[in-house]
Amino acid sequence: MRKAGQGASPSLLDEKTVLSHTIYFLRFALIVAVVFTHSRFVEPSTQYEGGYSLFVYLFTGVFERLPALVLFSGFLFFRSGFSIPVYGRKLKSRVRSLLVPYLFWNAAVLLFYLCLQLFLISRGETPDSKCVWEYTAHDWWMAVWGGPVARQFWFIRNLMVVMLFSPVFYVLVRYLRVCGVLLCALPWFLGVDVVLRMHTYTFFFFALGAWFALNKRNFVKDMEPYMGLSGIVFLLVAAWQVVCHLQGWRQVEWINKIGLCASVVFLIAWIGRMVGRGTLRVNVPLCQTSFFIFALHFILVGLVRKLLASFIPLSGWNCFWMHLLTAASVTLFCIGLYKLLHRLAPRFLSVITGGR
Repeated sequence: MRKAGQGASPSLLDEKTVLSHTIYFLRFALIVAVVFTHSRFVEPSTQYEGGYSLFVYLFTGVFERLPALVLFSGFLFFRSGFSIPVYGRKLKSRVRSLLVPYLFWNAAVLLFYLCLQLFLISRGETPDSKCVWEYTAHDWWMAVWGGPVARQFWFIRNLMVVMLFSPVFYVLVRYLRVCGVLLCALPWFLGVDVVLRMHTYTFFFFALGAWFALNKRNFVKDMEPYMGLSGIVFLLVAAWQVVCHLQGWRQVEWINKIGLCASVVFLIAWIGRMVGRGTLRVNVPLCQTSFFIFALHFILVGLVRKLLASFIPLSGWNCFWMHLLTAASVTLFCIGLYKLLHRLAPRFLSVITGGR
């Protein structure tokens, strides 16, 4: 398999290449982290006792995976500037890269549930435990958009919404500059975490990515000097969150959100530094499987978890290794299936992954 940058000295990577390779790598790594999070075994009476409870909390309550991906999306959307023609072209390209895969994977999940209900079970496999053929208009709306039924695709839905309203973000960032970015962060920091099913951190990190793009800034280069400081802040906040979790104390949300911001800066700076120094060689073809892993993993994780839990006692240690086994097996299966489809049905794969 060809590796990115092969044939050239890693020290010769220019700033743009470091930036693009950092985005490639973090997209893949963070999607694998999403798979890892969804692979947890949730049975409060057994699994959340002892060390496994802390292990799960560290990866679900402390380390947030998606804000950096939103920042990348905002940066890439505005990287070529903004105008009405550019806006139209961007939306047209996002129909192919986001909307078409979104509709396909939600339809595929509904078809999967329908087959289960027709041939294997009567009901209970859809999120609301209702048979697909009993859906009302409201149920269909929730399945396709409000939920959606392919649950992980709420993230893609949120991205499509902020991209649709990107002119608003452009005006705020272009004319209010940093104040515009802070204005987008205000609802999130004030504790309004969800507005019309939209996670409000999406507004902030999309605007932050837009700020870097519209000001022709390289966010990897800009964040690298703050790697040490952001790492210290993140570790301190993470330690505080763990103490609160173990003691049953109430979390201070604005402190947690500062820690989240610090974790994004640290992660980007750290990976960017390793890429720039040649310590980390990014395998671009492997990283291109990230969207396919994101799209397919959720149902597979559920199936593997049910299979393992059906014949293995649910104890803390068992849950620990089953958690790791589920995440690893699902990720490797998705990568293998992607490679197979890339060889046998590349056009179909391109459609369902948005050209990735």
